[in-house]
Amino acid sequence: MGIDADYQAIPYQPLLERALHDKDVAEMLQFFRRLGTDDLSKTPHEHDPIWLQLSLDVRQVVSQRPGLLERTLGTRAWDAVYWLLSPDRREEAERNPTGLAEIAVFGAEPFPCGAVTTQGFPLQFVRPTTAGAVADYVESMLDSARDVFDPEAMAASGVYKSPWDRDYVLKLLTEYAQLYRIAADLDECVLVALD
Repeated sequence: MGIDADYQAIPYQPLLERALHDKDVAEMLQFFRRLGTDDLSKTPHEHDPIWLQLSLDVRQVVSQRPGLLERTLGTRAWDAVYWLLSPDRREEAERNPTGLAEIAVFGAEPFPCGAVTTQGFPLQFVRPTTAGAVADYVESMLDSARDVFDPEAMAASGVYKSPWDRDYVLKLLTEYAQLYRIAADLDECVLVALD
């Protein structure tokens, strides 16, 4: 079993706004795709009124925002991305929670309600204005990331889940930039779940 990082564009209203103060709703949002697509009558949640109502709400938002379910990214190579984006990570310095590299990978804001993923990591999100700054930052790092990529140094720094394929990780950087850019352009937040 490993730790994946999942990113999903979600509009602030009505979903994230409600989730900020409702831990159950916030924690269910990590299953956004399931809420938006699955037939809940075939799941253990078929009689759960919170799941049923949130599923209706998610489906309504999805119907109003074409392509929302595709504005997502999932990877187990999140620490390799972080290593490429963050000089602090490469120098094994403490994480800077307000740094754009950290925000890109880990999110910017925890939910005030204390929502966590199924493995107990705090759920976080990134607002659209910050998503734009993250996209700018990641885009500015794309050229230099090719030169920074160093599997031996990454292994020495304990970067999570080797081996790393250079082309895959560099493509992943582009996908991070694209997700954050699209979210910013469409005035959507990005939900970040490490689980």
